[in-house]
Amino acid sequence: MSRELQGIVLLLVGIVTLRISWGTTYLNYVKEEMRPFLLISGAILVVLGLMAIIDVLRGRGDEKDPHDIPDGHEHGDGHHHHHGPRSAWLLLLPVVTLFVVAPPALGAYAASRDVTNSSPSSTALPPLPPGDPVPVFLSDYVTRAVWEQGVSLEGRTVELTGFVLPTEDGWQLARLQIACCAADAFASKVQPVDVPEEFTGLPADTWVTLTGRWVPTEGEPSVDTIPLVAVDGMTVIPQPENPYD
Repeated sequence: MSRELQGIVLLLVGIVTLRISWGTTYLNYVKEEMRPFLLISGAILVVLGLMAIIDVLRGRGDEKDPHDIPDGHEHGDGHHHHHGPRSAWLLLLPVVTLFVVAPPALGAYAASRDVTNSSPSSTALPPLPPGDPVPVFLSDYVTRAVWEQGVSLEGRTVELTGFVLPTEDGWQLARLQIACCAADAFASKVQPVDVPEEFTGLPADTWVTLTGRWVPTEGEPSVDTIPLVAVDGMTVIPQPENPYD
Protein backbone atom coordinates (compact mmCIF):
# COMPACT_ATOMS: atom_id res chain seq x y z
CA MET A 1 0.00 0.00 0.00
CA SER A 2 1.42 3.40 -0.94
CA ARG A 3 2.02 6.02 1.75
CA GLU A 4 -0.55 8.23 0.05
CA LEU A 5 -3.24 5.55 0.41
CA GLN A 6 -2.20 4.90 4.01
CA GLY A 7 -2.71 8.55 4.81
CA ILE A 8 -6.13 8.65 3.16
CA VAL A 9 -7.27 5.52 5.01
CA LEU A 10 -6.07 6.90 8.35
CA LEU A 11 -7.81 10.21 7.68
CA LEU A 12 -11.12 8.60 6.72
CA VAL A 13 -11.09 6.14 9.63
CA GLY A 14 -10.42 9.04 11.99
CA ILE A 15 -13.27 11.09 10.52
CA VAL A 16 -15.67 8.12 10.76
CA THR A 17 -14.65 7.51 14.38
CA LEU A 18 -15.27 11.16 15.26
CA ARG A 19 -18.55 11.17 13.36
CA ILE A 20 -20.10 8.19 15.16
CA SER A 21 -18.79 9.18 18.61
CA TRP A 22 -19.75 12.84 18.39
CA GLY A 23 -23.46 11.93 18.61
CA THR A 24 -25.01 8.74 19.95
CA THR A 25 -24.34 6.32 17.08
CA TYR A 26 -21.36 4.89 18.96
CA LEU A 27 -23.79 3.40 21.50
CA ASN A 28 -24.69 0.82 18.84
CA TYR A 29 -21.19 -0.63 19.17
CA VAL A 30 -19.63 0.15 22.57
CA LYS A 31 -20.54 1.16 26.11
CA GLU A 32 -21.13 4.81 26.93
CA GLU A 33 -17.90 4.97 28.97
CA MET A 34 -15.87 4.42 25.79
CA ARG A 35 -16.81 7.74 24.19
CA PRO A 36 -13.81 9.81 25.42
CA PHE A 37 -11.40 7.17 24.12
CA LEU A 38 -13.15 7.14 20.73
CA LEU A 39 -12.93 10.91 20.43
CA ILE A 40 -9.23 10.91 21.32
CA SER A 41 -8.48 8.01 18.96
CA GLY A 42 -10.39 9.65 16.11
CA ALA A 43 -8.51 12.93 16.57
CA ILE A 44 -5.14 11.14 16.60
CA LEU A 45 -5.98 9.21 13.41
CA VAL A 46 -7.02 12.42 11.65
CA VAL A 47 -3.74 14.11 12.62
CA LEU A 48 -1.65 11.11 11.52
CA GLY A 49 -3.54 10.87 8.23
CA LEU A 50 -3.04 14.56 7.49
CA MET A 51 0.66 14.32 8.36
CA ALA A 52 1.12 11.36 6.01
CA ILE A 53 -0.67 13.12 3.14
CA ILE A 54 1.28 16.36 3.68
CA ASP A 55 4.53 14.37 3.71
CA VAL A 56 3.64 12.75 0.37
CA LEU A 57 2.75 16.12 -1.18
CA ARG A 58 6.02 17.67 0.03
CA GLY A 59 7.96 14.72 -1.39
CA ARG A 60 6.37 15.27 -4.78
CA GLY A 61 7.23 18.94 -4.64
CA ASP A 62 10.88 18.11 -3.94
CA GLU A 63 11.24 15.73 -6.90
CA LYS A 64 13.53 17.03 -9.63
CA ASP A 65 12.40 17.36 -13.18
CA PRO A 66 14.09 14.48 -15.07
CA HIS A 67 14.67 16.85 -18.05
CA ASP A 68 16.94 18.97 -15.85
CA ILE A 69 19.21 16.05 -14.95
CA PRO A 70 22.37 15.62 -17.08
CA ASP A 71 22.80 12.39 -19.01
CA GLY A 72 24.55 9.62 -17.18
CA HIS A 73 22.99 10.44 -13.79
CA GLU A 74 20.25 8.77 -11.89
CA HIS A 75 16.84 10.29 -12.33
CA GLY A 76 15.16 11.63 -9.23
CA ASP A 77 16.59 10.24 -5.97
CA GLY A 78 18.19 7.20 -7.57
CA HIS A 79 15.47 4.86 -6.37
CA HIS A 80 12.64 3.22 -8.18
CA HIS A 81 9.27 4.41 -6.94
CA HIS A 82 6.86 1.52 -6.62
CA HIS A 83 3.21 2.32 -6.69
CA GLY A 84 0.82 -0.17 -5.14
CA PRO A 85 -1.72 -1.99 -7.26
CA ARG A 86 -4.82 -0.02 -8.10
CA SER A 87 -6.90 -2.69 -6.36
CA ALA A 88 -5.52 -1.38 -3.05
CA TRP A 89 -7.94 1.52 -3.36
CA LEU A 90 -10.71 -1.02 -2.74
CA LEU A 91 -9.65 -0.90 0.90
CA LEU A 92 -11.41 2.45 1.06
CA LEU A 93 -14.82 0.96 0.26
CA PRO A 94 -15.61 -0.36 3.78
CA VAL A 95 -14.51 2.96 5.29
CA VAL A 96 -16.62 5.01 2.89
CA THR A 97 -19.59 2.67 3.43
CA LEU A 98 -19.32 3.11 7.19
CA PHE A 99 -19.14 6.87 6.70
CA VAL A 100 -22.33 6.92 4.61
CA VAL A 101 -24.37 4.19 6.32
CA ALA A 102 -23.49 3.24 9.90
CA PRO A 103 -24.54 -0.36 10.73
CA PRO A 104 -27.41 -0.63 13.23
CA ALA A 105 -27.19 -2.09 16.72
CA LEU A 106 -27.37 -5.86 17.19
CA GLY A 107 -30.89 -7.19 17.48
CA ALA A 108 -33.06 -10.27 17.09
CA TYR A 109 -30.69 -12.07 14.72
CA ALA A 110 -27.83 -11.91 17.22
CA ALA A 111 -30.10 -12.77 20.16
CA SER A 112 -31.42 -15.86 18.37
CA ARG A 113 -27.85 -17.21 18.13
CA ASP A 114 -27.34 -16.95 21.89
CA VAL A 115 -28.51 -20.31 23.26
CA THR A 116 -28.07 -19.41 26.94
CA ASN A 117 -29.99 -16.80 28.89
CA SER A 118 -28.16 -15.93 32.07
CA SER A 119 -25.61 -17.02 34.63
CA PRO A 120 -25.83 -16.78 38.41
CA SER A 121 -24.79 -13.35 39.69
CA SER A 122 -21.80 -13.23 42.02
CA THR A 123 -23.60 -10.67 44.21
CA ALA A 124 -27.24 -10.35 45.18
CA LEU A 125 -29.20 -7.58 43.52
CA PRO A 126 -30.50 -4.80 45.79
CA PRO A 127 -34.21 -4.65 46.68
CA LEU A 128 -36.46 -3.00 44.13
CA PRO A 129 -37.24 0.65 44.85
CA PRO A 130 -40.78 1.50 46.03
CA GLY A 131 -43.52 2.30 43.56
CA ASP A 132 -45.19 0.33 40.78
CA PRO A 133 -44.54 -0.19 37.97
CA VAL A 134 -40.81 -0.20 38.65
CA PRO A 135 -38.45 -0.08 35.62
CA VAL A 136 -36.16 -3.12 35.57
CA PHE A 137 -33.40 -3.99 33.12
CA LEU A 138 -34.24 -7.19 31.28
CA SER A 139 -30.99 -8.81 32.44
CA ASP A 140 -31.84 -7.93 36.06
CA TYR A 141 -35.33 -9.39 35.67
CA VAL A 142 -33.83 -12.66 34.41
CA THR A 143 -31.47 -12.78 37.39
CA ARG A 144 -34.22 -12.00 39.89
CA ALA A 145 -36.73 -14.39 38.32
CA VAL A 146 -34.39 -17.34 37.65
CA TRP A 147 -31.54 -17.30 40.15
CA GLU A 148 -33.31 -15.50 43.00
CA GLN A 149 -36.52 -17.47 42.28
CA GLY A 150 -38.65 -14.34 42.11
CA VAL A 151 -38.30 -13.37 45.78
CA SER A 152 -37.84 -9.66 45.01
CA LEU A 153 -40.47 -9.70 42.22
CA GLU A 154 -43.38 -11.29 44.05
CA GLY A 155 -46.30 -8.88 44.40
CA ARG A 156 -44.60 -6.20 42.30
CA THR A 157 -45.40 -4.75 38.87
CA VAL A 158 -42.37 -4.28 36.65
CA GLU A 159 -41.70 -2.28 33.47
CA LEU A 160 -39.52 -4.06 30.91
CA THR A 161 -38.16 -2.72 27.61
CA GLY A 162 -36.73 -4.83 24.80
CA PHE A 163 -37.16 -5.96 21.22
CA VAL A 164 -39.27 -8.72 19.73
CA LEU A 165 -37.51 -12.05 19.16
CA PRO A 166 -39.83 -14.29 17.10
CA THR A 167 -40.14 -17.94 18.19
CA GLU A 168 -42.12 -20.95 17.00
CA ASP A 169 -44.81 -20.22 19.60
CA GLY A 170 -44.95 -16.44 19.21
CA TRP A 171 -42.23 -14.13 20.43
CA GLN A 172 -39.97 -13.38 23.37
CA LEU A 173 -38.89 -10.04 24.76
CA ALA A 174 -35.11 -9.76 24.41
CA ARG A 175 -32.34 -7.27 24.95
CA LEU A 176 -28.59 -7.52 24.55
CA GLN A 177 -26.06 -6.59 27.18
CA ILE A 178 -22.42 -5.73 26.49
CA ALA A 179 -19.40 -5.82 28.76
CA CYS A 180 -17.27 -3.64 26.49
CA CYS A 181 -18.46 -3.69 22.88
CA ALA A 182 -20.93 -5.41 20.57
CA ALA A 183 -18.47 -8.25 19.96
CA ASP A 184 -19.06 -9.61 23.49
CA ALA A 185 -22.84 -9.05 23.56
CA PHE A 186 -25.09 -11.62 25.20
CA ALA A 187 -28.87 -11.80 25.26
CA SER A 188 -31.42 -11.74 28.06
CA LYS A 189 -34.83 -13.18 27.16
CA VAL A 190 -38.25 -13.16 28.82
CA GLN A 191 -41.39 -14.95 27.73
CA PRO A 192 -44.48 -12.69 27.91
CA VAL A 193 -47.78 -14.45 28.61
CA ASP A 194 -51.32 -13.12 28.15
CA VAL A 195 -50.11 -10.87 25.32
CA PRO A 196 -52.94 -8.67 23.93
CA GLU A 197 -54.13 -9.89 20.55
CA GLU A 198 -53.02 -6.75 18.70
CA PHE A 199 -49.42 -7.44 19.76
CA THR A 200 -49.24 -11.14 18.93
CA GLY A 201 -47.87 -10.70 15.40
CA LEU A 202 -45.19 -8.07 15.94
CA PRO A 203 -42.21 -8.36 13.54
CA ALA A 204 -38.66 -9.01 14.69
CA ASP A 205 -36.73 -6.10 16.23
CA THR A 206 -39.88 -4.17 17.15
CA TRP A 207 -39.14 -2.35 20.39
CA VAL A 208 -41.80 -2.52 23.10
CA THR A 209 -42.23 -1.52 26.71
CA LEU A 210 -44.50 -3.74 28.77
CA THR A 211 -45.76 -3.72 32.32
CA GLY A 212 -46.44 -7.00 34.01
CA ARG A 213 -46.02 -9.38 36.92
CA TRP A 214 -43.62 -12.21 37.61
CA VAL A 215 -44.93 -15.71 36.97
CA PRO A 216 -43.13 -18.71 38.54
CA THR A 217 -41.51 -21.18 36.14
CA GLU A 218 -41.31 -24.93 36.61
CA GLY A 219 -38.10 -26.90 37.04
CA GLU A 220 -34.67 -26.12 38.45
CA PRO A 221 -32.96 -22.86 37.44
CA SER A 222 -30.49 -23.21 34.57
CA VAL A 223 -28.69 -21.03 32.04
CA ASP A 224 -31.36 -21.74 29.43
CA THR A 225 -34.39 -21.00 31.63
CA ILE A 226 -36.66 -18.36 30.10
CA PRO A 227 -38.60 -16.58 32.88
CA LEU A 228 -42.23 -15.60 32.40
CA VAL A 229 -43.99 -12.27 32.81
CA ALA A 230 -47.78 -11.83 32.76
CA VAL A 231 -48.53 -8.78 30.62
CA ASP A 232 -50.77 -6.04 32.02
CA GLY A 233 -50.02 -3.46 29.31
CA MET A 234 -47.79 -2.99 26.29
CA THR A 235 -46.64 -0.14 24.04
CA VAL A 236 -44.59 -0.11 20.83
CA ILE A 237 -41.73 2.40 21.11
CA PRO A 238 -38.80 3.65 18.99
CA GLN A 239 -35.42 2.07 19.61
CA PRO A 240 -33.91 3.62 22.77
CA GLU A 241 -30.89 5.88 22.43
CA ASN A 242 -28.86 3.17 24.17
CA PRO A 243 -30.12 -0.17 22.80
CA TYR A 244 -28.16 -2.29 25.28
CA ASP A 245 -28.83 -3.06 28.93
